[in-house]
Amino acid sequence: MIRKLTIALAAASFAFTAAPAISQDNEQPRTTYSIEFLRFAPDKADTWTEMNDKYWAPAAKNAGLKPAQVHWLMDGEWDLMVVREIPRGLAAFDTHASPERAAWQVEFLKLVGGEEAAKKMREEQGQLIDASMRFFSHTHP
Repeated sequence: MIRKLTIALAAASFAFTAAPAISQDNEQPRTTYSIEFLRFAPDKADTWTEMNDKYWAPAAKNAGLKPAQVHWLMDGEWDLMVVREIPRGLAAFDTHASPERAAWQVEFLKLVGGEEAAKKMREEQGQLIDASMRFFSHTHP
């Protein structure tokens, strides 16, 4: 009797440990996002909007990336929230040179006129923002 009970418990334990692996095989892919909050330096929000509309958003579009969602916040300590879908989800973090990032960079350099202009623009961008915070999230399908 004890032997049968031990075998039954062992079988049940094995089934419980195998259950998560079975359910993971059927799991739908998640969508991963970067969510960035920005607080602008005084009187710099319009400049950020102009740069986004002229350079960053078109570079993303030309690179075949989904457009970022820009949310102007109505209360709280942040001025703006930018939500970007991360292609390929967390796999995009496996390298600093993702194909999406490289494609965006090529298109951005075309729009601004080369690496020197891009460097100058990055310096200017740094002066537009007083503070920022970034989070990553994913959906549960």
